[in-house]
Order: sequence, then C-alpha cells, then structure tokens
Amino acid sequence: MEFLGLADEMWVSVKFAIHFAQMGVGLLIAALALVGYRRQRTRSMLALAVGISLLTFVSYLVTLGAVQVVPRVVFPIPSTITELAGLLVLLYAIVLARRG
Repeated sequence: MEFLGLADEMWVSVKFAIHFAQMGVGLLIAALALVGYRRQRTRSMLALAVGISLLTFVSYLVTLGAVQVVPRVVFPIPSTITELAGLLVLLYAIVLARRG
C-alpha cells in the first residue's frame, strides 16, 4: 500500500531516520546540559541531562529491546514507563532550579 506516493518500505526508512535524528538531538541537548553541570555543579542541570536522555535516547533503546522480549499486548508499556521517568526527572530539575 502506498501513501503520498511512497511504498511501505520507504516509510519504514523515514521512520528510522526520524528516530535517529530525535536520538541525536536529544543526546546533543543532554551533552550540553552535562557541560552546564560541570561548570555550575548544580543538581538541576544534572537532572535535566538525565531526564532528556531518558526521554529520547533511553526510551528508544527500551523500545528496540521490548520488540524482542515483550508480547505485543504490553509492547508500549516499557517505553512509556521510561518516558514517564524522564518527565518526572525533568519536573524535578525544574523544581530544583526554581528553589535556587
């Protein structure tokens, strides 16, 4: 089946390219937050780096691992838990930053 003139195989390639771009940008932002942590030694910058890593890079790795191990019925759960953990760490970073 085609969509917008592209075959299914091409959409799989587009999807992987988008995922790798997301991981790359996420890792870049996390690396910049780590540089900020080294300069300022604030826990909020470290939490920011960890949260962004969980949301982008780690979540995708968990998804790839879950495809091999987890049944299709519960397939999204490990990735969603990782993303939730990332959001909670980001919330923690924001609360820490507001406290000064």
